[in-house]
Parts: sequence; C-alpha cells; structure tokens
Amino acid sequence: MRILLFDALLLVTCAYALWRGGAPERIAAGAMALAYLATLASYGPLPSRFARVEIGVLVVDTLLLVVLVSVAAKADRAWPMALAALQLDSVGVHLARLLNLEMIRVTYALMLAMWSYPMLLVLVAGTWRHCQRRRRNGGDLAWSQKDIS
Repeated sequence: MRILLFDALLLVTCAYALWRGGAPERIAAGAMALAYLATLASYGPLPSRFARVEIGVLVVDTLLLVVLVSVAAKADRAWPMALAALQLDSVGVHLARLLNLEMIRVTYALMLAMWSYPMLLVLVAGTWRHCQRRRRNGGDLAWSQKDIS
C-alpha cells in the first residue's frame, strides 16, 4: 500500500509540475520520474536487496543529484537548492552504508525512501509558487540572467 501511495503522489506531483511549471519545474519533475523508473530497474535481486550498497541505485541517485544541482545553479528560484540538498541526503545514505557494513537492511531501505516524500512536497511548493508569481507578475523568469558586459 505504501508503494502505491508513493507512486500516486509521484505521478500527481510530476504531472502538476509538467503541466503548470516553468522550465526548472519541468526538468526537475522529468528527472525525478525518470530516476524513479531507473531505480526500479536498478535494484539487486530480491533475496539480497539492500544487503550491501545498491550500486545501480547509487548511480541513479548521483545522476539525479547532478541534474538537480545544475538546475539549482541556473534557476531563478530557491526551491531547487532544497531539492538538491534532499537528494544529497539520499546519496549520503549510500555512503553511510558503505562506511557501516553492519547497517540493518531495513534501515538502509527506509533511509533511502524517506527523502522522497519531502522532495515531492518541495516540487509541489515550487510549482505552486511559480504559478503565483506568473499570475501576480504576468510571467516568471525561469533562469538567472548573467551580466555579459
């Protein structure tokens, strides 16, 4: 049931960001949805899942972190930095597992999953704020403008 709830929340959140968001929201939503699918395909076999570092999931999480940090560095928004920080926590969980080989499998799995829910909230809040700025100002600058002079 927990997995179905998360799947529904992810679908609704990403659809909302893709439908109503600006470029940063759409990129983050697409990257998160693709990362979720890639994560499902990257898990090890069920009997040994989470017994050691899930390398495939670590790679997916690291790639998502790179995308989110890139968006955060270029977007004219504050929320992408919070999203990138939450994703950094997910990558940190893998590193903690590498350093503590005695970590209980369930602890590793829960620590990986727990960051996903606040990430969805941040994306929804960022998309909602984008809509508010667009309604109030008639538009919303997506990317920071660099002074070229």
